[in-house]
Amino acid sequence: MVLVIPARNEEAVIGQTLNTLEALDYPYRLALVMDDGSTDATAAVASSFTWLGRVQVIKRSPEVAGQGKGAVLNHAFALLCTMVAERDPRLRGRNADEVVVGVMDADGQLEGDALAKVAPYFSGRRNANVGGVQIGVRIANATANLLTRMQDFEFVGFSALVQDSRNSLGSVGLGGNGQFTRLSALQGLRRDPWTACLTEDLDLSLSLAEAGWDIRYCPDTFVAQQGLTRIWPLLRQRTRWIQGHYQCWRHLPSIWGSRRLAWRAKLDLSVYLMMIVFVLAVFAGLVVSILGWTGALVPVNNSLAVITNPYLHNVVQLLMSAGPLAIFVAVYQTRAATPLRWWELPAVGALFGAYAYLFVLSQLWAWTRMAAGRGGWAKTPRVSAEIAVQMPV
Repeated sequence: MVLVIPARNEEAVIGQTLNTLEALDYPYRLALVMDDGSTDATAAVASSFTWLGRVQVIKRSPEVAGQGKGAVLNHAFALLCTMVAERDPRLRGRNADEVVVGVMDADGQLEGDALAKVAPYFSGRRNANVGGVQIGVRIANATANLLTRMQDFEFVGFSALVQDSRNSLGSVGLGGNGQFTRLSALQGLRRDPWTACLTEDLDLSLSLAEAGWDIRYCPDTFVAQQGLTRIWPLLRQRTRWIQGHYQCWRHLPSIWGSRRLAWRAKLDLSVYLMMIVFVLAVFAGLVVSILGWTGALVPVNNSLAVITNPYLHNVVQLLMSAGPLAIFVAVYQTRAATPLRWWELPAVGALFGAYAYLFVLSQLWAWTRMAAGRGGWAKTPRVSAEIAVQMPV
């Protein structure tokens, strides 16, 4: 396995990340730290980790640095293709079908058994069509404050459940942290695998699916990453993600035109891409309900109501509003590194609803950026892992 770590001014976190990689319980691994024109001590810190030659620091020249994460990953891809062609001893003679490329953020911390848990997904004849695997994501500083707990709940509860449900279709979405792809699958795209899309991870998973590769989810291991402790940086991050999600709508014609995708996978991918507007529909429904409760909005006609029994109507409404949240809470409690105490569950569950509505602002911001033709974005700043849990909201 080759772990690629894009790093641009990451001296605050790169050391701890490489410490966790050194402790991995898997013998065949190589880490490529792609120093993307850092002006701090990123390269010096990374170069101090030797592991008998298992860490290589690749310095990108100023002429090509700063062009985005996709460009950095494509640089690493080109290097790996050359290493395979030249039978580089660091790859132990493996061919492209046997080389798995893992992508980690510079603040990512893999569990010790992560590579051992991922490797079986790519081995054996029955897994020959697996082109990518995504592992679970946790928030390392989940207990720092309420905002980081909400992010952990989102990743470990909601996102993990969605990924699990898509596993049987082979249409799981790859994330920017903890994604693993078969090198031969990347080569099969016959272009640079990663694009300038603001969500290059989602863009890649869609491209691989259209090419006929299965993407799987491994729920048995996790990568931990820093959560954002303040609202403003979180809104900026999610605005970038939402804008990138909209950019991936360009895949819809290719999805339905692909002869290698089953119709169920086509439907799943289409629903997933369109789900970005679902929160707006729910928010609009909430606004209408509030206006109705206050008497500011009077329904014109109730004759179209499907359920006329008021008691049954209330039960169905309760199940539809609280049912999914209860499932997310149950999943979170079984998978979280630091589960909630029982008396915290009602409050956190209710607050998660408000947290989800917060990103309506990110939707509006993303629309503004798209209307203005703005596609670039600055990276999310890091803080030292030692002080991340002490920062206030």
